[in-house]
Amino acid sequence: MLNSKLFRISLVNFIVVYALWAQFPQDVPYQSIHTRVPPLPPLYGSYIDTTLPSPIRITRITDYVPDWDWYPHHEYSKIQPWNINRTYYKFYSVAVYDAETYTMLRELPGSEIYPSYWSNTDPDLIYGFKENGDIKTYRISTDSVIFHDHITDSAGNDYEVVKLGPGEGNIDKYDRYVAFVGKRGQDLDVIIYDLSTFTTVFIKTFSGAWGNGSYNFPEYIDWVSVSQSGDYVGIMWDHNSTSSENPFNGHYGVEIYDRSDMSFKRRIAEYGNHGDFCYSADGNEVFVQFWGPSGSINMYSLETGERTVISSHPDFVGEGHISCRNILRPGWAYVSQDDSSRSGQIVAVKLDTSGLCELFGHHFSSSANYLKSPMPVPSPDGKMIMFKSDFWDTTEDVVYEFVATLDTGGTYVKGEKSRGFLKVFFIRGNYVVIKSRHSIKDISIFSLNGAVLKRYKIDSRKDVRLNVRSLPRGLYVMKISYKDRHVLKPFIRY
Repeated sequence: MLNSKLFRISLVNFIVVYALWAQFPQDVPYQSIHTRVPPLPPLYGSYIDTTLPSPIRITRITDYVPDWDWYPHHEYSKIQPWNINRTYYKFYSVAVYDAETYTMLRELPGSEIYPSYWSNTDPDLIYGFKENGDIKTYRISTDSVIFHDHITDSAGNDYEVVKLGPGEGNIDKYDRYVAFVGKRGQDLDVIIYDLSTFTTVFIKTFSGAWGNGSYNFPEYIDWVSVSQSGDYVGIMWDHNSTSSENPFNGHYGVEIYDRSDMSFKRRIAEYGNHGDFCYSADGNEVFVQFWGPSGSINMYSLETGERTVISSHPDFVGEGHISCRNILRPGWAYVSQDDSSRSGQIVAVKLDTSGLCELFGHHFSSSANYLKSPMPVPSPDGKMIMFKSDFWDTTEDVVYEFVATLDTGGTYVKGEKSRGFLKVFFIRGNYVVIKSRHSIKDISIFSLNGAVLKRYKIDSRKDVRLNVRSLPRGLYVMKISYKDRHVLKPFIRY
């Protein structure tokens, strides 16, 4: 058992590593921080952005693939690349990757399931919502595709095209409801679909709303999506073709409907800008977007329509994207500033009136074209952000994928006898790396109540890598023993 003295030491050291437990940057009021573009990191290499209140590690995870003639990258800020437990990520419907090593596991069946979306409840499952109306699922573990349903209109006729969004729609967080749009000539149907039964449950027609738009995009509607709860459906009317002065059959801005029968609830904004459905810090459903007072980020209550300014700064005047795909971490929206002249940061903004933000680093992208827009999207737990950047290589197609996360680095043991000879690195939750100046005899891991959980015979090595994947998430104490001493280190399995 761990004696009381060791236990007290572990609690003191817990304060030192508390930031590792949180795994999020320091909460601060927004700061405009400019910095020079560093050299492009090599593939799988990192740059530590130390210009911010909390250092951010930016790791490059892609390179040009000659066989594909493509710089692989994620799709969009509102399309989640990671699965729900962050073990895999995917690029479009092209390939799925191991999120620990950034190596490709297999190519995906492409057009057979495109466009595809991760399940929000099953880490092994991908939904394929084909534009001909077919609903399919794909399982990573079995590399298999299953057909479930074919969407038709209320008369049983095929749509010309069925779109999720288009492009900006999402499944609710329970994998229950999703909203599609279907083209019938110039008419547009909003189709409410139940994924638990693979059936259409409601169709509402907006006559003429597809108008003279293209095959892929309607003229009058920008996008349609269910909220995260699935209780609401939001429609963003295209601000290029509708406005309060020039509505389409009375429609404009951002409108909220009851998902069960598509009855109109309220208009929450007169102008639709880039935004996403989120939960606020107090647990209410909101829509977060740029539009409001100039240079502000605003949230609008789906239930009341009340607008709240959550951050205001000239840096937010320019182009950018907002994502709330951090469905396991409600209360935050992740925001980018595409215009690097306005500091070019990626920021998590707290969805309350505190004005607090977490600065997740600079994206270092020229944003010279739409492809090069960073389009950051947080992981479901909000601890990591995937984004695109060309590191100011303005060659037309050059763009690389990066992952930004809090840089935990290493921590040295404090104390006169141990100072400087031992360093412990925490690597993405599953591994602990110990580097010592002296040969290690053995290592034991204790729970906070003193129970021995693991023992490792080290055989006098100085560099040790321990796999702690089997430990539940939490705080532990590591006893590192030498020939004539031992050192205690707390560590987090997060």
